[in-house]
Amino acid sequence: MHAYLPLLSLVAIAQLGAVSASFRRRQDETVVNIEGEDEEEPPLELPEETESLIAMQFTDDPHAGRDHMEMIQNGELGLSGIIYAPKSFTASGGSDYTEVYGEFCAFDSALNKADPAHYPTIDAVMSQSEHCDEHSYTIPLREVMEAVSATDGSSNKMKRLPVTGLLFHIGYSGAGLVSNALTTFESAHVVSEHTAIRDALSACDIIRNRYLSEDCSPEKQSMLLRDVVTLLSRVPATSLARHLYLKAPSMSAAHLTELRSLYPEAKWAFVYRKAEDALAKATMRNRDTVCVKSRRNPSAALIAKARERGLDLEALSPHDLCAMHLATLLEAAVREHEASGTGMLISYDKDILSNVDAMVNVILPYLGLGEDIAANPEVAREHVAAILSMRSDTSMLREPEDQRWNEGGESIEITEEVRAASQAHMGELMGRV
Repeated sequence: MHAYLPLLSLVAIAQLGAVSASFRRRQDETVVNIEGEDEEEPPLELPEETESLIAMQFTDDPHAGRDHMEMIQNGELGLSGIIYAPKSFTASGGSDYTEVYGEFCAFDSALNKADPAHYPTIDAVMSQSEHCDEHSYTIPLREVMEAVSATDGSSNKMKRLPVTGLLFHIGYSGAGLVSNALTTFESAHVVSEHTAIRDALSACDIIRNRYLSEDCSPEKQSMLLRDVVTLLSRVPATSLARHLYLKAPSMSAAHLTELRSLYPEAKWAFVYRKAEDALAKATMRNRDTVCVKSRRNPSAALIAKARERGLDLEALSPHDLCAMHLATLLEAAVREHEASGTGMLISYDKDILSNVDAMVNVILPYLGLGEDIAANPEVAREHVAAILSMRSDTSMLREPEDQRWNEGGESIEITEEVRAASQAHMGELMGRV
């Protein structure tokens, strides 16, 4: 058995300049850098018989004595995040990425299928796991990939699903309703908003912005992304699932072309809404974290757009910055759609909002579920109607009346700042969708 790293040893890995996903999950699409702090006074000395104060805060690990690699091979542990160092993807030093670790823990992915609205994302699922909160295992990712490759072909315990669909979105645009509808089909395995996908896609951006280095090999980054998706594609051999659907975090739409190039056979869709509504939702109090923090970690697309317009990201107002960030997401989808003739651009207002027909007859068949719907159209329609009647995320809503959409629809306040910024940065693009 390998001596893998437990959660408490992440401090040591952090000295590599690594990024830990287990702590990031509480930071809504925000990358956190864990850095050791200088001790101003010596640590508290406890009596020998007294348990460590840190250890006392954690429950006993139920899997402490087991072979954790074997548990990954058998599907008992799932990927919860990735960690990498500033030099993990340097162009020199061989063809493989280095110093990349996966975080693994035990969680019940079936929660999403049992109640999609209450567990709409992988983070919501893992939040129910005490093991993920307290006992994640940090293991070199290349060792994991070698181990699963050695057993997946010969073992009858796990199978890999093909990537059937990729779902991107502008944020707060109803993409969760699409992924929740997909989840209701037995043949569909949906992985929604996984931070490992986000972090693999943005690895070179982070290394450029945080560590001021351009030495990041796209080929090694793509290898990491493919390995992440491979791990997410593994399901028990007894599962009825035949399709893997990946719903990417909103900011990952800036890297739409990169992800699609790895899975060209997969159908992809981008969900958007009116520019003013999208910006208003993104900049609501406590919701502007992602786009405002893009100032600190801008994507290559956002940097290029700022240069093209002669704008300084540091000097932009929050509304202008967020509007430009959202514009890069929409532009990535529009350009790919126009250049390749692939993809479906889905309007929240026209195609999703209370539109069972569009979902059942157009969107889901396009994404590969036509045969499933045709096999039992009445049941499929009933399930989709139930999904569209609920908010896409009810995890924080306790009252039943709050979990359902109001008949009058959603009320969104459009301020002058929102109107001006959305028109300046997103107006032209909206005319192309």
